[in-house]
Amino acid sequence: MGFPHLFAPFAIRDLRLKNRIVMAPMESHLGNADGSVSKEAIAYYRERALGGVGMVVVEYTCVDGQEGFSSMAPQLRLDSPFYRSGHGKLAAAIQSGGARACVQLSHAGRQSRESVLGRQPVAPSAVPLTSLYLNAVPRALEADEIARIVRRYADAAALAAQCGYDAVMLHGAHGYLLQQFLSPLVNRRDDEWGGDFERRLRFPLEVVKAVRAAIGNMPLLYRLSVSDFIEGGLTIEDSERIAPHLCEAGVDAIDISCGSLDRVDVIVEPMSIEEGWRLPMARRIRAATGKPVICAGVIRRPEMAEAAIAAGDADMISLGRALLADPLWPNKARMGRADDIRPCTSCNWCIKETGSNRGVSCAENPRCGHETDPPIDAFGRGRRAVVVGAGPGGIAAALLLDQAGFAVTLFEKRRAAGGNLITSATPPNKEKLFWYHDFLQRRLAASGVDLWLGTEATMETVDAERPDVVVVAGGSRLAPLELGGSGGLPVHPAFALLLGDVELPPSSPERPILIYGGGETGTETAEHLAGQGHHVLLATRSDAAMLARNAEPLYRIHLLQRLRANAAITVADHSLLTVIEGDHVLLESGGETRRQPAAAVLLAHGLVPDTALAEALRDLPVPVVPIGDAVRVGRIGEAVRDAYRCVQDLRRTLYQPEAIAC
Repeated sequence: MGFPHLFAPFAIRDLRLKNRIVMAPMESHLGNADGSVSKEAIAYYRERALGGVGMVVVEYTCVDGQEGFSSMAPQLRLDSPFYRSGHGKLAAAIQSGGARACVQLSHAGRQSRESVLGRQPVAPSAVPLTSLYLNAVPRALEADEIARIVRRYADAAALAAQCGYDAVMLHGAHGYLLQQFLSPLVNRRDDEWGGDFERRLRFPLEVVKAVRAAIGNMPLLYRLSVSDFIEGGLTIEDSERIAPHLCEAGVDAIDISCGSLDRVDVIVEPMSIEEGWRLPMARRIRAATGKPVICAGVIRRPEMAEAAIAAGDADMISLGRALLADPLWPNKARMGRADDIRPCTSCNWCIKETGSNRGVSCAENPRCGHETDPPIDAFGRGRRAVVVGAGPGGIAAALLLDQAGFAVTLFEKRRAAGGNLITSATPPNKEKLFWYHDFLQRRLAASGVDLWLGTEATMETVDAERPDVVVVAGGSRLAPLELGGSGGLPVHPAFALLLGDVELPPSSPERPILIYGGGETGTETAEHLAGQGHHVLLATRSDAAMLARNAEPLYRIHLLQRLRANAAITVADHSLLTVIEGDHVLLESGGETRRQPAAAVLLAHGLVPDTALAEALRDLPVPVVPIGDAVRVGRIGEAVRDAYRCVQDLRRTLYQPEAIAC
């Protein structure tokens, strides 16, 4: 075994775990509308238990359905015996999958919407919340209400024990009610529940003591945001004082996290954040308490998890988004197949989906959130399939069709496979996307897919394969753009530069590279070129505040900070590119025309689906299915999801007999 520390047994209190891997609690939106456990939620958690984790922590579960709901719905509940049956089935499903079952109990406090509750949210004090995801104005809790909420936690914990859970976790992180009482920014009371460090600590300690009394000898875990990363908020030094008190009151292990809705980017970090960044903080809390510490924080590779435990940074490693991407992460690592782990790149597609009140999903793993779907069996055996385009959607379609038993030919007009994965991974701080690119290349090499690089698909080349189905993943093309002038400057699509297909001449502050388009591609290309020593003028038709407006929100925060701090990048907003002539361009802004010298022009003004091939193939007597950017310009996750849905639907489209005979 290559990771002896990671797969060594461990115990929390008297609960023995088979290894040091924990599935982190993550909102899934797979519960029923009334907060009960659904069959989809059971399938989702069981699949990850079967993947080899030592313990599964079920997502935040509400202890008070009247005032404790999170800002999003549906959310699981455990605030009355009505919910006991579903949680009992969920705990049993996790345990039958080989893992211990823990449930995280939560009260959202001010991090709830009035539209969800039907009443004003509550908090220690009436301090408004203004964040990227939620604005709320709470009312301050009365002292008798606080005592009632303490009892709610205890009652929910007692129900969890009756449901058969092996352990209970209290959600004291991410800005929920327990953290709100601890925070000097949110708790501005001057009574027995706030006013100084000891009184702010009282509510969490009362909850811990009440829950400990309710669950007896069951392990009690506490998820703690050890730093708010906000001026005037909680710091790691504060948490070194807080954590020992929690443990003295009855907590058996601390689960390390950070942030609140004011700093979501340190809860679910964008891909620019380095792997394992929380480990030094975990080590400090471990030293302060002498109790087991669980740590997440962009730990993606088993090598890093093993090293963290071996070094004494943490006792257990919590995997969140990594288990969305690959539920089999633990088993693959244990069997020495680490290269076969589908890597989480922190793209935060999952956060975008749940933030839009949709069920949990993953850009790379289209089965995530759809675990009740039937497995893809060899229904295509003896049939042929052609896939056009070896971007992420095309590769996913080819691999899934190969899994389904088809003999697959994959055409790619470029000399390398990858497509939009390469353009997305090339800019600075997005290198993790190359993990996924390399994973797909390994999967292709191990598959039966016949890959034809440097071959443009036509009606003739496709028809010659005598396919039973054709999937068109040919991607997109530049949107039409009317430009005057007689040229003279090198002009290329920005994506061609990121693909490595073009070279640019030297630039200078007086004669920069002009990038036209302030979307994600334009801004990332600007940062990429600045990193290579170029000077860049980024011209956008919109206001500068709208740069990269469709980028993943947390990644965008960091991207814009870097752009504004980069002296090699100048932004010209409200600017329209009208003419390219000689060694300059003309930019119109506010009714005035500006003559701008340039070294080259890169176009990033927008893309449209490339539908030409799908239209040319429509007369073939077989299904022709366009996916990804060939249908609508989107993101990697949409292309991969299209590929999965296409293959799932083919069984019915091609082979299922007519549903009824009358």
